[in-house]
Amino acid sequence: MGKHIRGSIFADYVDMIRKNKSVDWSKHISPGDLELTKQIILPGSWYPLEVFSRLGEAIFREVGKGNLEAARLWGRVSVDRLSKLYSIAVLVKGSPLKTLEKFKKISHLFFDFEGFEFTVRGDNHVSIKISPEFGRLAAAAYTHQILGSFQRLVELAGAQRVKAEFSAKSWEGRPQTVIELSWQA
Repeated sequence: MGKHIRGSIFADYVDMIRKNKSVDWSKHISPGDLELTKQIILPGSWYPLEVFSRLGEAIFREVGKGNLEAARLWGRVSVDRLSKLYSIAVLVKGSPLKTLEKFKKISHLFFDFEGFEFTVRGDNHVSIKISPEFGRLAAAAYTHQILGSFQRLVELAGAQRVKAEFSAKSWEGRPQTVIELSWQA
């Protein structure tokens, strides 16, 4: 059985496709995928990760014009939206590390597979291994989006001077993508 992503995240991609009516999405997305974007997306329902990846790749090409910085910024904006929905469950003001730990605990609400592996390197430093399942079709774009998401998440928790960079990139031949996230309290 395939992997799935929750509608609360899937809806961001569907909304982007719906808003960009002038784009010929059929160049990148199958008729079945396009049909799914016309349906009501329920936040609590599960949607195929493969479709999510294809939609993301198409959005990256057509809307983002292949710009990795735009993908990172999209991740930041996505966390702002999700933080409004889940702030009580995730954000621990003044503790970025506890916020990351809480996010990890509730990540099963968004994915039906293990999406991230956190390794604490110190009070203000975490290594994040990204599941190879994410962004298999557009690894660079999707992992830049994830980098932006985690960067914004720790900022919302009160982190200052956040540094987020890749120490390993799957799209450059490494087995997994790894993000090094550090900050000052």
